[in-house]
Amino acid sequence: MTSQKDMLVKDFMSEGLIVEPSIPISKVIGLMREKDVYEVFAWIGNKVGTATVRDILRAKNPVNMKVENLLSFVPKLSLNTRLFEAARIMADYRLRALPIIQDNTIIGKIDIRAIVGKIKEGVLGSVKASKIMTPSPVTIAPNEKVSKAREIMLRRKIDHLPIEKDRKVCGILTSENIVFNLITNHSSDKYTAGVPDTFKLLDFPAEAIMESHPLECEPHTPIKDVAERMLSENRSYSLVTLGEELHGIITYRDFTKLILAKEETSIPVYIIGLPDDPFEAEAAKTKFTRLINSLGRFLPSILEARSTIKTSSMEGQRRRYEVNVSIRTAKEIFTYTTSGWDLPTLYDEVADAIKRMATSKKKVKRGRGRPFTEG
Repeated sequence: MTSQKDMLVKDFMSEGLIVEPSIPISKVIGLMREKDVYEVFAWIGNKVGTATVRDILRAKNPVNMKVENLLSFVPKLSLNTRLFEAARIMADYRLRALPIIQDNTIIGKIDIRAIVGKIKEGVLGSVKASKIMTPSPVTIAPNEKVSKAREIMLRRKIDHLPIEKDRKVCGILTSENIVFNLITNHSSDKYTAGVPDTFKLLDFPAEAIMESHPLECEPHTPIKDVAERMLSENRSYSLVTLGEELHGIITYRDFTKLILAKEETSIPVYIIGLPDDPFEAEAAKTKFTRLINSLGRFLPSILEARSTIKTSSMEGQRRRYEVNVSIRTAKEIFTYTTSGWDLPTLYDEVADAIKRMATSKKKVKRGRGRPFTEG
């Protein structure tokens, strides 16, 4: 029997919604609502971009704006990508699905709902809701405008806002509630100039479109039961409450973090300042993590590895990065600093430099783009 660690995404693949990058966002909304999906995929050159429901919240003119303006590039998976690798990417970059590619064609997607549905029995078991929930989530009052909820979701990169009145839960507002209820009829050929009405609707109170009977569980509820209800009721969340008091919220991202815990290395690895572009960020993170794992052969006494990424300047749409790496062993600290435009390439440079340091055991003075060790 295949262990959970060795499961492949091909065994969990489902149909993805693929669109042309030139399609109006209004049409995309209609397709997403019809297919009941959170994201669409589109090819841009040799890269795959995705646009989610939360991305669509940014659209100021859904009729005339093309979906390509909202796309973010994402890593492409193969049929033989390990399930845990897919879960890690989803957890790190707040994605619910990733494209699966074969022969330069999107043949499907791996969806977080499929992952949770398949492995909840073995991985989640009797773990309590309080152990994985996000505590003290951001909330709004029922009379606050939907426009404020929209702004909070975009700023905090979240899809769920519990609604409280007198410190008691009375509902929840999701990004789907806003996109599919306020931005309506955009898929219709009859829709022509309704944008002003859209923004008038954003002035409605949150309670006008909130879910008045949100999915709830208690802090001691087993994760297995939470997952089963979320899947069976097609909800992307569960509020964690005790009586009418809100303690936290569980979303699919919390499940991916729990799944991911099985893949953690014995060496603490920290990366601070990863860019928003998941394609570039994932490549950098993978290279750094693999570097630390491979260094175990040369430096068996590694206690901790840290990397800080700073965006030092911009040139058009390009960002210039400064990468600082610090690897602490029982005897000394290896440090390296470099900068450039291509983040994954910078980590290749870091890998070569640290390996030279680890094998030579020589101390060198620190300079720009030069390594040194601290004793």
